[in-house]
Amino acid sequence: MTALTPPAAGPPARPVESRQPSTGEVWRTYPSATPDDVTAAVRTARAAQPAWAATPLGRRMAILRRFHDLVYERRTEIATTVSRETDKPVVEALMAEVGVVLDVTNWMVREVPRLQRAPWRDTQGLGTKRKRIRVTHEPYGVIAVITPWNYPFLQVSSRVVPALMLGNTVVLKPSELSPSAAVLLRDLLLESGVPEDACQIVQGDGRTGAALVAADIDKVCFTGSVAAGRAVARACADRFVPTSLELGGSDAAIVLSDADARHAASGLAWGRFSCAGQTCIAPKRIFVEAPLYDAFVAQVQRVVAAIRTGTGDDVEVGAMIRPEFTATLASQRDDAIARGGRVVAMATATTPAIFPPTVLVDVPYDARAMREETFGPLMVIAKVASADEAVARANASDFGLSASVWSRDAARAAGIAARLTCGAVAINDVLCTSGIPELPHGGVGQSGSGRMHGRAGLEEFVRTRAMVADRLATARQGWWFGYSARHRGDVDAFLTFAHARSVVARLRALPSVLRLIFTPDRPL
Repeated sequence: MTALTPPAAGPPARPVESRQPSTGEVWRTYPSATPDDVTAAVRTARAAQPAWAATPLGRRMAILRRFHDLVYERRTEIATTVSRETDKPVVEALMAEVGVVLDVTNWMVREVPRLQRAPWRDTQGLGTKRKRIRVTHEPYGVIAVITPWNYPFLQVSSRVVPALMLGNTVVLKPSELSPSAAVLLRDLLLESGVPEDACQIVQGDGRTGAALVAADIDKVCFTGSVAAGRAVARACADRFVPTSLELGGSDAAIVLSDADARHAASGLAWGRFSCAGQTCIAPKRIFVEAPLYDAFVAQVQRVVAAIRTGTGDDVEVGAMIRPEFTATLASQRDDAIARGGRVVAMATATTPAIFPPTVLVDVPYDARAMREETFGPLMVIAKVASADEAVARANASDFGLSASVWSRDAARAAGIAARLTCGAVAINDVLCTSGIPELPHGGVGQSGSGRMHGRAGLEEFVRTRAMVADRLATARQGWWFGYSARHRGDVDAFLTFAHARSVVARLRALPSVLRLIFTPDRPL
């Protein structure tokens, strides 16, 4: 995601190109939206929102079920489109994007109605026993959704679909590096029954995103770089527009001395190098307790030597999204080596476009690869003397998205996990925290705020409204005006009756409580 710039800055935007990373082939183009186009899209979504919000919930859930079925029926088309735009293997697109969207959609069919239920309930406090309370969840209105390129179907779906199903309309600005997957998703939603005006899409670069953030929207959901996220937050703060921001991470993995070295190496290599290492919750810094360190490194070397790179159904790692991203990762690798780091494993690159999966050790903690987010197939392994040192090193980061802990001792691993400063922790697995529908995904610190998936993810798209109703429409409340010395004593007696531990004290207070309720001293 490019950094946001003022809508009027720079020359006219070039058309958005859908390009296969490994070959550079441009296979689709889309016109870039102008600021006027963005304004018109938001205006259209605004006009459509009341009618869409008034659509019965049962009808919206029928649309959601139809969307689920269409995603399943056209799963190969979706996965192929994602693979062509990102160079990830089709099998990864099927597993990590189509499969997760299907699971999340099924879960939402059950969970959205539960969130929307708003029964009247009794209160707990004695002083409010006459009251009934109700909490409702109302749509914000128009949601601006700005999404990244690395998971272009999953990330778009996980924001756009719940926003729509909860009664909002959406204006989507997908990454300029993966426009076609977003267009396909919108087409599926429209075919499912979502009104065309309710789901708008504007293609373009950071200037288009800036124009959308500056438009008449009610909330922004943004996933991208820290720099762009800061720009979004600043722009929204001036107008008190709420935001949900996921800004990446430098996730840590802790491999304890009792872990299965082969199992941990296999899982962490997959987590680091799948999607060509371009996953926000990939394990980027791996801390291994000293007794297991040599065995773990040996197992990682074995796995990396077997990784197949290139394109096609029989490879595991493709090209990074664009050459400039590859150049950034290479500079981080070179900085680590210049500071004393060593390459201990490297897969074979079958084409010049491939950055081969690479493993570094002996990297000092002030190296860029330890301090910055490394968004590509570069793994850094560090030896630590103890689990305490591993936790301290893991937490020594401005990021806090997710982490993983590897151990045969489940209780010990859970204890270590509880000490990590991040939004989610996986034990003896990796990446799965963002793919479980019930589990909220998001981070702390420079990893952003807000959540995707889970009940918390649904609540990102609704405002909470509290309602209180008194059962006695004309009976005076005991705390209204009519203050006096006796009234003060009666109020104190009421507090004693409601909260004292002594049964005797509570019984002595009862006459004053009854007087406060039924015969106020000076009713007004």
